[in-house]
This record gives sequence, C-alpha cells and structure tokens, in this order.
Amino acid sequence: MQMINSVYSDVERGRKLNKLIRSVYKYKPEFGLFLITLPLEDGALLEVYNYNVFLQPYFLERDDEIVVVGITKSKGSANELLRKITEDSLRVTGGLDIKKYINDNFDLIVLPKKRAKKAKKN
Repeated sequence: MQMINSVYSDVERGRKLNKLIRSVYKYKPEFGLFLITLPLEDGALLEVYNYNVFLQPYFLERDDEIVVVGITKSKGSANELLRKITEDSLRVTGGLDIKKYINDNFDLIVLPKKRAKKAKKN
C-alpha cells in the first residue's frame, strides 16, 4: 500500500490524524475509517473504501496497487474530500486526470506489507 505524503483529510492535522495513519500503517482494524484511493479498476476517478475491507485477502494480494490519497472518519466527509481532490486537480491541471495530478504534486510513501502471523510454539 502506498500513501501520498500530504494526505487529504478532514481530521485535524496532528495527533488524531497520525493515529489514523498509524492504524493503516500497522494494518489494525479501525471502526468508521474510510480511505480514498486512486482507482484499482479502469474507468473511475477515485474510489472510497471502508478501511477494514483492505484487511481482506483479496486486497492484501493487490497491496502494491493501492494508493491512498485521503483519510476520513465518515462516508459523508469522504464525499466532501472527493469533491476537494477533484476541484484541486481541475484547478492545477485544467482537467480531470487525478492520477497525473497526484503523481506530479505529491511524493508516495510505501507502507510496509502486512506481516504473516507467527505460528505458536507448543
């Protein structure tokens, strides 16, 4: 999983946002956390997921493809962030190529892969 260095969020920068980012970094389940990502399939601009979905095996296999551009604590706020990201892309690039906007204006931070659980010793 990758995340842009200055992630979009409605959560106040500081301890609260850092706690959410740490939860994503450690692959810890988090209630009510939504991530905005670049699309995993063609034909979309951005996608909103409940964070816990990314803990499922299907998404863990596609971990390298996931680029997080926004973090929020509610679905309604996620829609507001979608609008903000789209408006920023339109203002800066003059179009809706959000992937190009993100790649040109932000650095990507690669998050470590989820570690496999160790087998218990008897």
